Amino acid sequence: MTARNLYANRSDRGKLELTGPQRAWFLHQILTQSFEDIEPGEARDTALITAHGRMVAYMEALATEDALRLHFEPELIETLPDALQRYVFATQVTIEDVTNEFGLVLVVGPGWDELAQTAAPDASAHRTLSLGVPAGYLWIAADGIDELLVALKESGLQEATEDELEALRVERGMARWGREMTDKTLPPEVDLDDVAVHYDKGCYVGQEAMAKIRFRGKVNRKLRRLRSDSALEVGSVVTLDDSKVGTVTSASGDHALALVRYSVEPGTQVTAGSTTATVIDMSQPPREGPA
Repeated sequence: MTARNLYANRSDRGKLELTGPQRAWFLHQILTQSFEDIEPGEARDTALITAHGRMVAYMEALATEDALRLHFEPELIETLPDALQRYVFATQVTIEDVTNEFGLVLVVGPGWDELAQTAAPDASAHRTLSLGVPAGYLWIAADGIDELLVALKESGLQEATEDELEALRVERGMARWGREMTDKTLPPEVDLDDVAVHYDKGCYVGQEAMAKIRFRGKVNRKLRRLRSDSALEVGSVVTLDDSKVGTVTSASGDHALALVRYSVEPGTQVTAGSTTATVIDMSQPPREGPA
């Protein structure tokens, strides 16, 4: 699918706002990303992991002048706030659930930031890597969401369906919580090393496990793109020479993502369910369809 100028209301995502003088230090101590040097307006992806390196949550963070804001998949709304709160102790930080106080709008396509600035000059905007194409999120007060959506439409953007956004993500090999990322996932399995993990900062929850994985140089599973001449289905078992090597985690038409044995290299022909598919290099551009 071609990346056009699109928008989508994603206000159902969970949202937390952290305030207090130690807000950045707090996140720096417990999450995989560095936060002590984050500047207002800067966005960073990050994960909360266990002491053994398994993922608890994945989120996108935005620094403002007086807060750090996090947003994440709706599936985490019931668990993530408490998971963070248990690390507070005497830290000078306040964690507030602002899911219903803010709207969140995704803007996709080249020049998304200029379009966003024109349509919503007062919104807090940040880039997102979640689709593998130029895109960003706009934070706006909940009572301003309808006006923003109208402004984006009048600017010439098209409203995207979740299926269209999913096609962009899958074709470009980007992992998503609840699909490729679960509580059984290690961040390096889904290529988060350069996106959400800071290996040179000090200790944090799971740091020792991550260091061991990096020293070892491999994980047992890796995220791969699959392409076929027919539709692929989520949950299909991926086999090679009649042996199971993985499972399809996301699918959009003839493209899919799968977590497979690390030894399954790009170019390999596999079977996904009853469909023959080819493992594609994660960096290879997708075949673009009509706009």
